[in-house]
Amino acid sequence: MEPGERLTALWREHHAAVLRYACRRTDDDVAQDVVSETFMVAWRRLAEVPDDPAQARPWLYAVARRVLANSARSQRRAQ
Repeated sequence: MEPGERLTALWREHHAAVLRYACRRTDDDVAQDVVSETFMVAWRRLAEVPDDPAQARPWLYAVARRVLANSARSQRRAQ
């Protein structure tokens, strides 16, 4: 499978779940940014994303958790 096709498949399969994860932890606008950044990381590190969809979702959640933490640190610094 081509890299672009793989990322599209990941997006289709996991976007809604990652968005729900982010929305439970922050406001909607920030959640959208978190999801976008999460999938950008997935694109840059596509070789590291597990092929098994059951393992890919936890990988994406871990990336989203780190993106959320970075976002929270940035907001605290701005204040």
